[in-house]
Amino acid sequence: MKELLKFTPWKNTDTLVSLGCGSGWWEINCVIHQPAGQLILVDQDFQILKSEEVGESIAYFENTVHAKNKTAILIKNEDVSSLTLESEMADWILIFNALHEFNQITLVLKEAFRILKKGGQLFIEEEVSMSAPLLHEGCGKKLFFTEELITLLVTSGFEMVDKKQKDAKAIYLLFKK
Repeated sequence: MKELLKFTPWKNTDTLVSLGCGSGWWEINCVIHQPAGQLILVDQDFQILKSEEVGESIAYFENTVHAKNKTAILIKNEDVSSLTLESEMADWILIFNALHEFNQITLVLKEAFRILKKGGQLFIEEEVSMSAPLLHEGCGKKLFFTEELITLLVTSGFEMVDKKQKDAKAIYLLFKK
């Protein structure tokens, strides 16, 4: 967690938007440790992303970390390739191990670029293929090679800021608008 939070130094007044967040578990853990002004959780699966699950996650991390949640959290059950969020409203966009799962990646990145403020940051944590093409163990979808992923983001208008190997399977990538 410490390495992740060093890599994503948002301010306590920033608006964070997480795309394809599932139940929001990782994001809630992050903002309990490093508060933000607002966290908007976006996932179209209303059976996974729901207020009861979010509330349970907040309670769990508050008890584990012994700190109260100071971040306003909003749930949006909608398609990440067609967001209802205003243009240039986010300081940070987070995508935790979900980019490979999106059916319309180009549209998702277009939406991310649209809602991100000028100078805003896009953080991606993603499992990647290393020497041979791999499929994600959980969903069975193709994983990107690191350079393929970077090229996709740069051609979508983002500027590469930093890259860090998270572990044997995954990387952290940081881009800005």
